[in-house]
Amino acid sequence: MRSIKKRYSAILLLLAIGLTACGGGNTNNASTNEANNTPKTSASETKEASSTEPVTIRVSYWAGTQLTIDAHDNVVKLFEAAYPNIKVQSEYATGADYTDKILVQAASKDLADVVRVDYSQIKNYVSKGLLQPLDEYVADKTIDLEGINPLHTDVGKVDDKLYGVNIGNNALVLFYDPDKLKEAGVEAPAASGYTWEQYEQDLQTVKDKLGIYGDTHFGQSQYEIWLRQHDAKLYNDAQDGLGYEDDGLFTEFFETQLRLQKKELLTPVAVESEIKALEDGPFPKGNSAYGGWGYWSGSHSAVVEKQLNKVVGFSLFPGPGKGAYIKPSFFHGISSNSKHPKEAAQFIEFYTNNIEAAKSLDGYFGFPYNPKVLAGVESEFTDTQKRVRAYLDLVESQGSPIDPPAPAAGSEVSTSFKNIASEIFYEKLTPAEGAKRFRQEANKALKK
Repeated sequence: MRSIKKRYSAILLLLAIGLTACGGGNTNNASTNEANNTPKTSASETKEASSTEPVTIRVSYWAGTQLTIDAHDNVVKLFEAAYPNIKVQSEYATGADYTDKILVQAASKDLADVVRVDYSQIKNYVSKGLLQPLDEYVADKTIDLEGINPLHTDVGKVDDKLYGVNIGNNALVLFYDPDKLKEAGVEAPAASGYTWEQYEQDLQTVKDKLGIYGDTHFGQSQYEIWLRQHDAKLYNDAQDGLGYEDDGLFTEFFETQLRLQKKELLTPVAVESEIKALEDGPFPKGNSAYGGWGYWSGSHSAVVEKQLNKVVGFSLFPGPGKGAYIKPSFFHGISSNSKHPKEAAQFIEFYTNNIEAAKSLDGYFGFPYNPKVLAGVESEFTDTQKRVRAYLDLVESQGSPIDPPAPAAGSEVSTSFKNIASEIFYEKLTPAEGAKRFRQEANKALKK
């Protein structure tokens, strides 16, 4: 099936957003992580600092759970131990608030030195002049990308310049609860050939046998998979319009979900609208058999398994496997207003390529892709990370290359999609009407 921001006009109103921030501790105020009593990193894995003068750099990142905060803080402690003269002040925000925060800071020229950027936003950030090219730091090996397959690094390029370093690889995943499927007499989804028809049948069986919902509604992320399964994509090559001409694709995607909704196989949209963090979803709460709510293979698997206290299954979404793709979990970029770009580059290098940092992260922010890092950590993979690696291998074998990053108007298109989807699910709009309106609104935004 098919998948889910124009907050720019209200940017000044966002200055009142309550932003939380963290350094080394779990506080809600920006703080500097202290390196005292933190483990030292071997000198062979640490590059020379650009100077010995005390420097404080700010790092901004998205966090949807305390696990994300803790994982980031652990790496910061290791970095500060390796670079005693560099202190890190970390700031985070949750969900769409993070993008709002970046826009507010950009307007006041107060961006952090290191900015964590989603793949869908990197082109937008570059077009607004928020990030500086990283090529000089790669050339002098402050950020060492030698020996890495360009497939994993070129995704951070815009107009042939590198603006973001991939933290790790991820893929959208359809989680399932093996215990619930077994209890309902439903076979786990096959590695290939799992159809939408079989998926619907399985959801019905789960409801009939267990009396619970099968899954949640799907949004923009899944819609893009659906389009890829039909040899289409959301944006055209010029990114000035939608990438498909047949509105039947949009209509069928939502008609399918409405059919499942009317059979009460999906959780109510009112319940889904209350999801504020990864732990809040029906699946991690044990209230559904499948978890297709925009989950990613890396950090989300750790959150879900911790919440459920059990092993979960990983599946491609129903339909042809070519809809799947490998995605950078996030990029680290350096803001154009950074006063300490060299130290920021050193932080990015450490976060990406340091063995001890990789061991600490345990694949949480996406699976490592540097062969040297993989060789250094694979013997310590947890069972969860072994399943993540196997799933990414499956995606790589059956999927197709990721589509280009969204254009600058991508946030506006996403907001339109989300609003229209909501009206369809509340049955205020038919899928056909929604398809027509989405085309009008998306094309208008993209042609600006």
